[in-house]
Amino acid sequence: MFHSDEAVVRRSPMLGALKAAIPAAALALSLAAASASHATDYFLQSATMDTSHTAHIYGPGYPVPVYSDEYVFLGPLVFTTNLGTAAGTPTFNLLAFCVDIFHNITLGPLNLKYNDLLPLNSNSQVPASPISAAQTMQVARLVNYGELVYDSADVNKSAKLAGLQGAIWQVINPTYTVVAFDAPVDSLIADYTSASYNSFLTGHGSVGSGISFISETGKYGTLSAHQGFTFAVPEPSTWVLMIGGFGFAGAMLRRDRRRTVRVRA
Repeated sequence: MFHSDEAVVRRSPMLGALKAAIPAAALALSLAAASASHATDYFLQSATMDTSHTAHIYGPGYPVPVYSDEYVFLGPLVFTTNLGTAAGTPTFNLLAFCVDIFHNITLGPLNLKYNDLLPLNSNSQVPASPISAAQTMQVARLVNYGELVYDSADVNKSAKLAGLQGAIWQVINPTYTVVAFDAPVDSLIADYTSASYNSFLTGHGSVGSGISFISETGKYGTLSAHQGFTFAVPEPSTWVLMIGGFGFAGAMLRRDRRRTVRVRA
């Protein structure tokens, strides 16, 4: 342990970077372990979202006849989350896209138990209808692109995220139609749901396809469930790089500690 101001100042840049990386490291490690063994529990403490875009979700046969008309906010949610089945720490922000048009969830305090036990291979209608591997892959790519867009300074970020959310709903539920009545957003939904959707996932680097699907523990596929969500997770090769990077940061911190001791001596 160091007590001198000089030592604290010298160590602060690396230590600050390491502390900032801890939540991401813990999540990456837990996801890597869960993928090889058992489900991960997520406790959703609260939710926020950009509510500047809205849409109508129309049922089969749109525009004539319209069997249903659901009015929704259009965009991903950011959950304050911790791992486990009850509120705890540390918490992290989880950017998640909804894959469920048949249930609902509120903003603000939630305190809901979710897990990733179930695969994303069906929609959430009761009874559910299966979705194909191609649909799942398209959703995965859209979600990963959404993560990149969210972390960017793109001037069209809000519209793109709205378009991605609308497209995800429509890809999973192809007999339903998501309409924002906002020309730029509707154009993006059309792009992201098209057969050539990959050609529109540009401008923000390489787009992965690793996702985790979470649903309310024990309730998915029932009328009492809240919405199900999916979020981007690192590809296995990226986990290795991340974990290696954290190890390198730790090694550098240890080297800095040894050097500081020698200087002080």
